[in-house]
Amino acid sequence: MPQLDFLIILPQIFWLIICFSLFYFFLTYYFLPRFLKTIKARINFIKNNQILEIQVFNAITEKQKKTFKNLNKTLSNIRSLLFIKLFTLKFNFTNQPFKNNYLILNKKILIASTHSLFFCNSILLNSLEFYPLFLNKKKLNK
Repeated sequence: MPQLDFLIILPQIFWLIICFSLFYFFLTYYFLPRFLKTIKARINFIKNNQILEIQVFNAITEKQKKTFKNLNKTLSNIRSLLFIKLFTLKFNFTNQPFKNNYLILNKKILIASTHSLFFCNSILLNSLEFYPLFLNKKKLNK
């Protein structure tokens, strides 16, 4: 068998070792540093993007907090102007025209209606029917 002859196999093994070692050194000393630089650059790029993302997220959340704080302050000012100063009703009677239980009931209805106005509950407010006692209006039977 000529392919297993020692004189034919020895030069093939020699050139295989030479070519493989040259190819190996060429890859490790030329291509591998370039690949590592590319990988390190990608890792640094990702880290920088993550740091930038955290900074942008913190800036946005700070702006949102400031905006919500200003909005809550403005809404509380509007609430105080509209509901506390405008809808605070004080009746001062020289003679009490009604009995105490009617005055207490009227006060509770007034408090309930102002609380429903505070929370802008229009369904609750529309469900209440007011028949003032001092006008002597009676509820019509439907």
